[in-house]
Amino acid sequence: MFSQRIDRILKFSILGGGAVLGIGALVLYFGMRNDVSDVGYRPQQPVPFSHKLHVGELHIHCQYCHAGVEQSEHSPIPTTSTCMGCHIVIKAESPKLQLVRDSWEKGIPIQWRRVHKLPDYVHFNHSRHIRAQIDCQSCHGNVELQGVIAQNKPLSMGWCLDCHRHPEQRIVPARPISGIFTGEPLPTTFRDHLFEPIKSDLVQGVAARVHPITVPQFGAWETAVPTPNIAGIPHPKLPGFGPENCSACHY
Repeated sequence: MFSQRIDRILKFSILGGGAVLGIGALVLYFGMRNDVSDVGYRPQQPVPFSHKLHVGELHIHCQYCHAGVEQSEHSPIPTTSTCMGCHIVIKAESPKLQLVRDSWEKGIPIQWRRVHKLPDYVHFNHSRHIRAQIDCQSCHGNVELQGVIAQNKPLSMGWCLDCHRHPEQRIVPARPISGIFTGEPLPTTFRDHLFEPIKSDLVQGVAARVHPITVPQFGAWETAVPTPNIAGIPHPKLPGFGPENCSACHY
């Protein structure tokens, strides 16, 4: 019916079209699913824990449960012993806490469902950001208003870079409810440098203290501002301004 040439073209067109449709379907499937990247992903947890109750109403600091986040690369999930520190007395017989009591008695961790997840090739250091007195709300939203935790920010590369470039527009300074070094603020002279504009051409007033680590500059800076120690933990020299070089997050 068709010549050999036309028959070959039709076959390649059908195969090519099928491949394009298949790739498009995969991109849409993994790109649009909430549990992959979308804002609003909110899985139901095995225990109905309410941040709105514990943080918003009872005013329990974030770091009471997520202890050690100022020193750990990853934000730790509260252990069962942390929960039982209160609930061995408070609502000790509540049926909603049966799984917590079972975990405590049997020594089996609760299988919490992860909400915020970055690709394996991306390295985010919580301690670095916490030590810069960046409040949890900057990335996680108003946790104290959430009954069930949901992803509030896209956590994309573009979103991170926008925050590194314009922290004054995105960062929420540390609040008492977060428990981030409250009562031990950075020295006044040090905080004067927070959110100071830094540009690639090193504008007047900044050049005296800040210079690029490499030439040509690719996003990493050095500064003569001394590193303060608060509660024995060294803080970033210039908080608020993150690097833009690839190796900062992909190492």
